[in-house]
Amino acid sequence: MKPRSSHLSDYQAKYYAYELQRSYANDHVGKLAGLLFDAQVEPKPHQIDAALFALQTPFLPGVILADEVGLGKTIEAGIVISQYWSERRRRILIVAPSSLRQQWKQELYEKFLIPASILDAKTKNTLLSRLDGRGTEVLICSYEFATRHENALLKAWDLVVADEAHRLRNFWTGKTKSPAAIAHIIQNAHKTVLLTATPLQNKLEELYGLVSVFDPGYFHSLEAFRERYVKNRDLTGDDDLVDRVALIAKRTLRKDADKYIHFTKRLPLTVEFTPSTDEIRLYDLVNDYLQRDELFAFAGSQRHLSALIIRKRLGSSTYAVASTLENIATRLADEVAAGKYRDGRGGLVETDFATGDEVTSEILEDAEHLDGAVTRSRRSQTSSDAGLDSKTVAAMKDEVRELRDYAALARSITVNQKAVKLGEALDRGFAKLRDLGAAEKAIIFTDSTKTQSYIARTLTEMGRGDGLVLFNGSNNAPEQTEIYRAWIAENEGSDLVTGIATADRRKALVDYFRDHGTIMIATEAAAEGINLQFCSMLINYDLPWNPQRVEQRIGRVHRFGQKHNVVVVNFSNKGNVAEERILELLTNKFQLFSSVFGASDEILGEIEDGLDFEKTISDILSRCRTAEELDAAFEDLESRYAGEISQQMAGTKAKVFDNLDPHVQDRLKSYDDQSGEVLNTFERLLLAVTRHELAGYATFTGDGRQFVLDQAPVADAPTGRYFFKSQPQSGAHQYRYASPLAQHVIKVAQQHATPARDLTFSVGQSARASSAVKELVGTGGTLTVSQVTFVMKARDEDISESYMIAGALTEDGRWLDEEYVADILDLYCTEVGDVDIAVDLTAAEPRLSARCDELEKEVQGRNAHYYDEQEELLERNRQDRRAEHEGKIRDYRAKESDARKRARQADDPTERLRLKREARDWGEKAEDAEDDFRAARRQLRVQIDEYLDLIEQSLQGTKQVEHLFDFRWHINA
Repeated sequence: MKPRSSHLSDYQAKYYAYELQRSYANDHVGKLAGLLFDAQVEPKPHQIDAALFALQTPFLPGVILADEVGLGKTIEAGIVISQYWSERRRRILIVAPSSLRQQWKQELYEKFLIPASILDAKTKNTLLSRLDGRGTEVLICSYEFATRHENALLKAWDLVVADEAHRLRNFWTGKTKSPAAIAHIIQNAHKTVLLTATPLQNKLEELYGLVSVFDPGYFHSLEAFRERYVKNRDLTGDDDLVDRVALIAKRTLRKDADKYIHFTKRLPLTVEFTPSTDEIRLYDLVNDYLQRDELFAFAGSQRHLSALIIRKRLGSSTYAVASTLENIATRLADEVAAGKYRDGRGGLVETDFATGDEVTSEILEDAEHLDGAVTRSRRSQTSSDAGLDSKTVAAMKDEVRELRDYAALARSITVNQKAVKLGEALDRGFAKLRDLGAAEKAIIFTDSTKTQSYIARTLTEMGRGDGLVLFNGSNNAPEQTEIYRAWIAENEGSDLVTGIATADRRKALVDYFRDHGTIMIATEAAAEGINLQFCSMLINYDLPWNPQRVEQRIGRVHRFGQKHNVVVVNFSNKGNVAEERILELLTNKFQLFSSVFGASDEILGEIEDGLDFEKTISDILSRCRTAEELDAAFEDLESRYAGEISQQMAGTKAKVFDNLDPHVQDRLKSYDDQSGEVLNTFERLLLAVTRHELAGYATFTGDGRQFVLDQAPVADAPTGRYFFKSQPQSGAHQYRYASPLAQHVIKVAQQHATPARDLTFSVGQSARASSAVKELVGTGGTLTVSQVTFVMKARDEDISESYMIAGALTEDGRWLDEEYVADILDLYCTEVGDVDIAVDLTAAEPRLSARCDELEKEVQGRNAHYYDEQEELLERNRQDRRAEHEGKIRDYRAKESDARKRARQADDPTERLRLKREARDWGEKAEDAEDDFRAARRQLRVQIDEYLDLIEQSLQGTKQVEHLFDFRWHINA
């Protein structure tokens, strides 16, 4: 016999490799073990619960994940996406608000190493054409893009995820374009996942609408839904609806998750400032200008969007608005010189506002969506060629002079009072951070790159230049490039460097801010897709008018992993009634700055489109000329978002969504226990196989979780330093289960030749030896291992489960089950015989066969719920149809009764005869409807039986047994 050079034999490596790749039951965390091992996130039990829920519904075309705000629905969806990705089902589309697209892209890559690209007008054709082959990246688009390019997105998607899906609730009305487009796109998707904290707001029909987006027949029809759950609710109660929703929706409440998550608070801090006389004068002049009935600079159809951008620049800084006013004046002067004027069809001229501001880009995209009238050059392409009379020319020239005067006034104001107060804001905020024990770091948000530069100069002049870092859409200024180059040099050869310059620059700046910085000044680009939970202070230098954007900003710092309460600083302009009212609205009605999670589910759920909300505010500012008018308009706006849904709907929502499962805590505890055990076992087995298979290729240090790959055994596996996630190492590659290197290791281990031989094990040299196996010291016997797979399909999803069928017989004939076998295979192997032997397992076969039968019954029993679920769905669908017919018949009978009543009351014989005939017609319609229903019911019964037979057959599946090895064993001390 040959002594072993490694503690692991080929037999054990093979066993471990098969164990790593076996298929777990759909409700077991083991199903997700590989992707959780790779992920850069440690999912909480409720997130695992939600992801498994979405994956456990193969017969349903979609589900709703409706956790309360702050519980990480993005992580839940990310796990589902990762599972589809690992199964090579990669035609995946994410539809999200435009402000969340970059965040989705960033988090998919950072947390799950899944590449993604954003669909826009320029990239659409190239990215979608790649889907014709095998998908190589997840595609992300906005709701606006999906509506505009509906036909291009009609693909056979494997998975569609819709974020902030409350936007789709009004699908039931049949009047909303965007939900209809999304429903059409989803039509051919294998599975849809809707994410929303507010699945129900004001009407039960919204629930019908949301479900119908991905499953139009779930409630059969709107009429049936209303008949059962709206009109006759007192008769049917809510229990049936609760049961039906529980099949397709998963909602975890904060009270269910608070055991696993440390929720921090938001601490609001308001800093008041009074603008200078010149600043007030500038505001008043520009405001009066924008309120005029007629302006030559802007076309009527897009005037409101132009005004919105100008007002936001005006509120940001004099530097931001000066260049905008000058650009508009120059463009208008060019039109005068050309003898043209912009008519009512003209769109926004992009160069008026071209400063690289991300929010402006979104508004321009919205303008293009509305009427395609964004002019892409200084030349006005939507002007009238009619000659201009002298009066018009003079008026246009006057407007040019005015705009240039306003721009000159703006440029003359070199000190903005809000910036003067910025030092006070930082001092007060940092004092709070010291009290909290948090690092003195702050992120300052502004909408404008011009304002960003001004803030940086101001802070530097204040002596706050050290540790100052800027973050914007381009990130290519000299200071930013220097940080980027240093970061590249430090991390060369590691997984951190993607090779995508824009992504690497963003990462470099964030890392610099974390490790060396004190203040980051960011435009809206930083609100999308970066995580700053190491920073506990945020300053809204410019306060967005869109509550969703405010929430998005705060979410960069107030998120999972944030250890401290977060200080949120806002500026209150005491010289501007409108800006004060906007701050009050966002503070009091939307509760953005003071609660644990920010805006309530109910209020944010009311806002279908944040840009529309901004337009509403802009409209108020454009038409209200006095403080009294402004107050009245804002009071009216506040009344629309009172923060409460009706008491009746609140009760219904609580019953239908907030109590879906009485055993939530028990299940979460189970997943909490399972995930730790599964991941520890997974890492141990993968580590052992890796050390065994890479023995000639790599140098391992310590316990092996860090190693240097000296020579690559397979393509696409770079040489250099590697680490397991549980023992990170800077500047190295993370060893991932899904990587080519790990998959090579598994494949080689599974292919080892393992003839029947003699194997000797040592308890004393083993790192792991159970008390049961210690009792076997000095004994020996025979051992066999096979893997049995129960191959099953649900719809076209593989729900197979595989198990190790193993057993051993001692020399004295004692039977040892698969747990004993696992313990023996964990021992240190000292010798493997070099001569093939014969192993007699005749006595073991009845026990192995019985175990196989036992597992088969277990699997079929567990998966019987799929059949039961479908039977319940079909029965409820039959009840829907009956309710719809009964409602129709009841309506006919009511009309028949009414006609007969009017006939009895009629004095005129002719009229009486007409009404009797009308009554008879209604009665015949009722009888025909009854006959139709009876025929439809018989046909439906046949269809249901056939469908259930097919499901039953698919769930029975087939059994496949793969023999791995037999050997004779001996255990020494």
